[in-house]
Amino acid sequence: MKKKYVIGLTGNIATGKSVVRRMLQELGASTVDADRLVHVLQEPGTQVYKEIVETFGSFILNVDATINRKQLGDIAFNVPEAMTTLEEITHPAVRQYIDRAIEKAPSYVVVVEAIKLIEGGLADKCDAVWVVNASEDNQVVRLMTKRHMNNQDTIRRIQAQPRQAEKLARADVIINNDGSLIATWNEVQKKYNEIPKPEVAEPEPAKPKPVTIADGESVEFRRAKRSDLTEIATLIADASQGELEMDEADMMERLFSKGYMVALQQEKIVGVVGWQTENLVAGVDDFFVKSSTMWPNIGAQLIERVEEEVSQLSCEAGLVFLHHKTGPVAKKCLESKGYKVVVVEDMKERAWREAAVDWSIDNTTMMVKQLLERRINTPI
Repeated sequence: MKKKYVIGLTGNIATGKSVVRRMLQELGASTVDADRLVHVLQEPGTQVYKEIVETFGSFILNVDATINRKQLGDIAFNVPEAMTTLEEITHPAVRQYIDRAIEKAPSYVVVVEAIKLIEGGLADKCDAVWVVNASEDNQVVRLMTKRHMNNQDTIRRIQAQPRQAEKLARADVIINNDGSLIATWNEVQKKYNEIPKPEVAEPEPAKPKPVTIADGESVEFRRAKRSDLTEIATLIADASQGELEMDEADMMERLFSKGYMVALQQEKIVGVVGWQTENLVAGVDDFFVKSSTMWPNIGAQLIERVEEEVSQLSCEAGLVFLHHKTGPVAKKCLESKGYKVVVVEDMKERAWREAAVDWSIDNTTMMVKQLLERRINTPI
């Protein structure tokens, strides 16, 4: 097996671990999000799900038999013994999956993000431990604004975690995330460039093969890069008729908070789409093409590629927030791909409703498609 350089990435809640992980991914690393993996392992039908319900009781379940993670989290964060028990159930399954993911990773550098990296023993398998640090004031603001927690819950969550100083004492690299996103990016770049080079040089990644669309034009589809940000911002501003004007910092925040796919013709970006995932739901926004005539071909290809990406995370639903300036052709394109206009009140699945509320965007129409059949829940 080819030797990998494994970075264990950690830091307390709301310090910005996921942002740094996405930055490392942009620099060429393969990444594993252990914290999100826990969510997948807690879905009905898994061994972890069965053990959690047997241990904590069926009262932690929603009406659809999924685990109510807020209720389970409240128990774990308020009762230390409960947190220990929960980790004893989840950590072995997570470690097993991560071992396989590292082995299969295509890149020399592999990043494993985990809030309990040190406490759960994952740090012992890493070549370096990176700790993302932020002040408690910034943690509070991020939790209240991005996760909609009240002040009491926010303080309790922060205080329930091991002291950040314990993580910092174990760190090989400390990334300060109290300043601007650009400052964090520059710091991550610097530390990434200091990583020892592999004994055998990595082969250049294969360039995506262009696709010939209906009009005979050759189009390349690939993940967005930081060097694309100015061109993406210009496309979004033009396609939204000036309603979405963003500078470099705005675009960096977007790029490092979600995935982006771009379409290029003659090396010029002519289409873009962004997406994020949570609780097996994918949210799609910043979905634009250069002209309305491109929706049936380039727009359709972009949404197909997003569906391929989120299928790897077993996402059950796709929620597209279509900007009102994209017009009827965009809506017709998505309808041809199985999406329907839906209002939150008519959504039957709890996780879908919660995602729709959390991700709702002004001046957009929400269109929804079921990507996977809901798993059949069997009694325990």
